[in-house]
Parts: sequence; structure tokens; C-alpha cells
Amino acid sequence: MKCLNRALALLCLAASPSLVSAQSVDKLVALSAGNTTPLAPIYLAETLGYAKQEGLDYTVKTVFANSLNLVVAGEGDFSVIGISSALVPVREGKETSIVYAISSGLATGFMVATQKVKSIADCTRVSTSRAGSAVFSSTMAYRTTGGGKFTILELGDANQIVPSVLSGGSDCAVSALAVLQPGLDQGLHLLVDPRNPRTVPPNTIQGTYGSGLWGMKDNLQKKRGAVEKLMRALKRVEDYIKKTPVDQVAAEIIKHPDFKTYKPDQIARQVEAEKLFWFPDSGYVKPSAWNGALTYYKYGLPFIDHGNKLYSYESRVDMSYWITAFGQPTVK
Repeated sequence: MKCLNRALALLCLAASPSLVSAQSVDKLVALSAGNTTPLAPIYLAETLGYAKQEGLDYTVKTVFANSLNLVVAGEGDFSVIGISSALVPVREGKETSIVYAISSGLATGFMVATQKVKSIADCTRVSTSRAGSAVFSSTMAYRTTGGGKFTILELGDANQIVPSVLSGGSDCAVSALAVLQPGLDQGLHLLVDPRNPRTVPPNTIQGTYGSGLWGMKDNLQKKRGAVEKLMRALKRVEDYIKKTPVDQVAAEIIKHPDFKTYKPDQIARQVEAEKLFWFPDSGYVKPSAWNGALTYYKYGLPFIDHGNKLYSYESRVDMSYWITAFGQPTVK
């Protein structure tokens, strides 16, 4: 009889609302292309506890250049990388969905050089991220229309871009400002600064989108509720960054294990540099900006065809998660 009572008690416990709720918590895994400050907002959703407070079991893992392939293989829900990379698997029949913009395209177009290099035309070898990234598109744009004749050195870890220049492996580099800042601190100088339009070669950087979140369409649809919770968590991250001193933001970033080797003052300076470019339209990807985005991405991905519906806004961008979380946007 005691055994029967115990069994009934366990059955009741298993059916209790609190336990059922705990067992049904949504889960998302974001695979980041780099533990770098430009992608910090996605880590802050974890370290600040906002995702958890929204009822989401959420983790970020830094996998570098493997981000794209692992998400396509189903090893993670989101690739946190240049939005343009979502267009790469499409050629192989893989259906991807872009759901959020972390930064504007302007963030990806900073170019530094050694002191002997005075113009883009003087660069002989340029270190940058791999093909498919928005950073690579900026690099190709400078070579195509900026007078460059350089060789491109593609690196899978953005943290290696500056060391490759300082070690003599290249004489120029293209990336986000925060990634390049350590090189500027050690004597490199800016050739292209998107904050100063006069330094930017014409028709090379669109005021569109750089990094963001994308995943496999079917998987995200199955996890719609979880994705919407992440949208709300990211909005809280945006509001936090806007009202919080950079040193406090930096302290939260380095709480993540993937940032534990960074110094707080170093991250604080980088946060100050990146704030200008984070959360374009609060992460909403506008239909009106998509054609310009494709023009920008095409520099790095020549196979992109504006007329092919596979690369259309309707096929590749899904703002329904954002709209459900926040309502209809004020921008078009």
C-alpha cells in the first residue's frame, strides 16, 4: 500500500504545473562566428539573464568559421555571423531565414594599414574574414571599385586579423572597428572609416545590414515561440546598452566564458566604438533596404542574382517573429 501511495504521489508531482512548465522551457542554441565585441549583444542576452527571464533556455557557443556549416547540419539554431552568409546554402537547396540584424553594414567596412601604406592602391595583402561574411564583401568592394589590386587572406577567426598584419603576413586589414582597435593601438592607421564618408570609396558600402541572426527555415518555424522570446530578450539588451555606461556593459560581456581572457577596459573601448552600429531599426530588416543589401553582398558572393527569387526578401527574410514580438514596425 505504501508503494502505491508513493507511486501516486510521484504521478501527481509529475503532473504539477510547476514541473510541467520547467520541462517545457524553450531552448535555443546560437553559434557565434567569433567571441568579438561586434557580436556581443547576442552574448549579453545570456549573461544579463534576459533570455532566461523570458522563459528561454538559451546558450551561445563560439564556433568561429564553422557557424554556417554547423547550423545547416542542425547542430545549432542560429548562425551569428554576417547576414550575407545565409545566402550561401541556398545554392544547395537549403532553406534559410534571416530573422534579426545585429549591426549595420557600415560596421563591417573599416580598413587599417601599416604606416607605409597610404591608400587602398598601396595594399598588397589584406587580412579579413572568410568569403560569405559581410566583412569579406567590404574587402572585395574596395578591391573592385577602390583601386585595390591586393591579395586577400581569409581568416576563420576574426581575432587573428590584426595579428596577421602586425606579424607581417599582410599590410592591410578589413573588419569591424572593435576587431581592428588593438592594431590601431599598436601603430596601424585607418584607411577607410565609414564614420567619415570622404574616406569611403564610392558605391562600396550600403547603409544596410552586416551581422545578424539566421537559421534553417523549418527549424525556426518549429521553435517559433522560442525565437519570439529571444527577440524580446534582445530588445532588453538594446535598451540596456543605450542607458548603461560602457564599463558596466563590458563587465557583463566578460562574464561569458568565451570572453574571460579579455580585459574590461579593452572591451569598454570597443563597446563605445560599436554602439553606433548596433541594432539598426531595433533589429528589423526593412524590405526597402534589401535590394541595396544584395548589391553589397554580391561583391563577396558573385553568384547572387537580384532577379532570382531564391535571394528575394520574401524568400530569405522572415520578420514575422519580430512583428509578433513587437507589433508592426514604423519603418518600411
